[in-house]
Amino acid sequence: MTYKIRHISKQVGAEVPQLLSRSERMWLFAELHRRALITGIVVAIAVVILLGALYVVQYQQEQEALALEHQAAQAYLDRSLVDVDTATEKLQEAITLYRRIIQEFPRTASARSAWYMIGNALAEQDDHAGAIEAYQRFIDQAGNSPALLGLVYQRLGASHLASGDREKGITAYTQVLQMPQTLNKDQVLFELAKLDEHEKRNDEALARYKQLLDEHPNSPYASEATLRVKILEPPVDEPEAAKEEPEQQERQEGENPGG
Repeated sequence: MTYKIRHISKQVGAEVPQLLSRSERMWLFAELHRRALITGIVVAIAVVILLGALYVVQYQQEQEALALEHQAAQAYLDRSLVDVDTATEKLQEAITLYRRIIQEFPRTASARSAWYMIGNALAEQDDHAGAIEAYQRFIDQAGNSPALLGLVYQRLGASHLASGDREKGITAYTQVLQMPQTLNKDQVLFELAKLDEHEKRNDEALARYKQLLDEHPNSPYASEATLRVKILEPPVDEPEAAKEEPEQQERQEGENPGG
């Protein structure tokens, strides 16, 4: 008598998980992948701890940088306008503090604005080369801050002009006019018009003043621009008929002296 060995279908084993509930399947998966799950949990906890530590460190650096920035701003603003020596000391103190912010806390918001304040302080000391370098460093690191960036370009242009480089000064001023969200276009137009007028380029100055009035009618520079337009604009020629009337009257009086 022969016996036939019966082979158990593999589908039975495949159907076993289907007989388990959802929670039982989750426990089964956890048991089968215990090491991977434990490793993942440990890594996740480590990442959270690391991010939290970085946040705490960044927050502390921001606070320390803000404290130094407050000291620097106080030294810059409290300088004497009469005592030149004291004013120079205050400016130098402010510059030192701003440079310390950049060196010790380079990733803070205070460090990003420090170059701008250094440029202003150096410009106050007539160190135009140093101011230009500081403003350029700010521009290189400024990112997307159009309002302040326009002001920095204006200061950069003024420093170039003060150092005798007219071309670079005009280029910096023009950059302000090409930026859509800057708030100081009216002042830059006024400065360019004054520069043209000083160089006896009256037509260019007149065009600048008129552009200021057209684009920024509520500007604080509008009244001065209006006055300059009246001075620079050539007189309007009188109509020929208005000129001929006095001549005809003179001829008539000459022909009729008694009447």
